[in-house]
Amino acid sequence: MISFLLAAPRGNSERPVFRATMTRSEKTIDFTQAVRRSHERLSMLAARLDAAAGGTSAQTPLQQDGSGGEYDMTFSIGTPPQQLTALADTGSDLVWVKCGPCDQCAPQGSPSYDPTSSSSFSMMPCSGSLCGYLMSQSLASCSAGGDECDYTYYYGLSASSHHYTMGYLGTETFMLGSDTVLDIGFGCTNMSEGGYGTGSGLVGMGRGPLSLVSQLNVGAFSYCLTSDPSKTSPLLFGSGALTGDGVQSTPLISEPGPSFYSVNLQSISIGEVTTPGTGSSGIVFDSGTTLTFLSDPAYTEAQAALQSQTNLPLVEVSDPSQVCFQTSSGSDEVPSMVLHFDGADMALPVENYFLPVGDGVICWIVQRSPSISIVGNIMQRDYHVSYDVENSELSFQPANCDNL
Repeated sequence: MISFLLAAPRGNSERPVFRATMTRSEKTIDFTQAVRRSHERLSMLAARLDAAAGGTSAQTPLQQDGSGGEYDMTFSIGTPPQQLTALADTGSDLVWVKCGPCDQCAPQGSPSYDPTSSSSFSMMPCSGSLCGYLMSQSLASCSAGGDECDYTYYYGLSASSHHYTMGYLGTETFMLGSDTVLDIGFGCTNMSEGGYGTGSGLVGMGRGPLSLVSQLNVGAFSYCLTSDPSKTSPLLFGSGALTGDGVQSTPLISEPGPSFYSVNLQSISIGEVTTPGTGSSGIVFDSGTTLTFLSDPAYTEAQAALQSQTNLPLVEVSDPSQVCFQTSSGSDEVPSMVLHFDGADMALPVENYFLPVGDGVICWIVQRSPSISIVGNIMQRDYHVSYDVENSELSFQPANCDNL
């Protein structure tokens, strides 16, 4: 769940700074569910890249909330305000909510926004910039009079009929905590299919013009995911560069896709062994993916280095891409793990790359990817991670998230 408070601008900045909190809806992560949902998300991200390379248009999904390790958001929309719950994610752009009865919308059972009950709702005409962007992606069409912009927004390849949302674009007043933001462009969905959790829509925080980050015109945002699921995690829209000890910074790159928050992973240290990274193909920082993925040869060599330096019994699992060990004294018996980016090193706490799954079994949260590589949200815990969109830079530092 994410809620917002408006903080005073820092220094001489003319842009507002929005302070938010993020919470997981579950206290523990179901590893099996996390594996399934993370692989589903990986396949959708890969489909989007395939589409960008010449396939059918695609967009990025958000996965279901629950025991898979995802984060929820609450906000209000309209005048008078209607409170809704949705999913927020750095790998997705479109902001959309279920509108009206939405009898053919997924998920069923969650509340819908009623535009007819709001005095601040307006249809977005075809001349609107967000409509123009969707039309350029072949994801929107216009009514004969030009006063309605209809969209069909695919999560995965459009050839798949199982992951999409469709409706019309509008503008509305959004309430972020106790503060008001006018004229946010969003999708008013009247039909959708796919796994969108138990909320009423999706809120994208990606690099594209449709996202909440772009529409707030804040230039940068940051978050700090606490390892304690009972506590909130701060999220700051408009916060600038990190300060203090231990700040590491690395450039954002255009690979594997310009809409992702990707950096160059040059190498990985597992204990005393250094293995290759993903190089110029990049690795994506993504808050919506729970586990971490490495493409080959990075995955295979890191896995081999891990197993050769871990004196614990292997636990047999059905998926060969999962590495689990039996331990009697916790995860302190495994080698260290450091990610070496371009100009920055992320030395991971053991809890950021091993997850206890019960009965003394711990599992490496890194999975093999047949396509793109991803730093998931477990690996980002207890780091203050800053996305400086304006200056194309990603920064991080170890932090006590409770004190930010």
